[in-house]
Amino acid sequence: MVKAIESYDEFKTLISGSEPVVVDYWATWCGPCKMISPHFAKLEAKFPGVKFAKVDIEEQEEIAKEAGIKVMPTFIAYKDGQPIETVSGAVPAKLNALLDKISA
Repeated sequence: MVKAIESYDEFKTLISGSEPVVVDYWATWCGPCKMISPHFAKLEAKFPGVKFAKVDIEEQEEIAKEAGIKVMPTFIAYKDGQPIETVSGAVPAKLNALLDKISA
């Protein structure tokens, strides 16, 4: 199940590991976010070596600001506390490509 990030400290702990983490930055009012969310959740089973998380940009403004989120949805892959790949927009093929790349 995709983890909903509930605090800045939880976010920092999650992304600082050596295992890649993909974070879905979304908002409740974002239609495209709602459309791609089930696809994102299904990918979790296909990529067991990757952690999946979601950040509601309105509930976690500090995280969204630090990540520089300007478009939603935005997916950022992190490893060792650093962003390594970013995909913006609700395009399943781009999200799949990001996961293929970081899990290789």
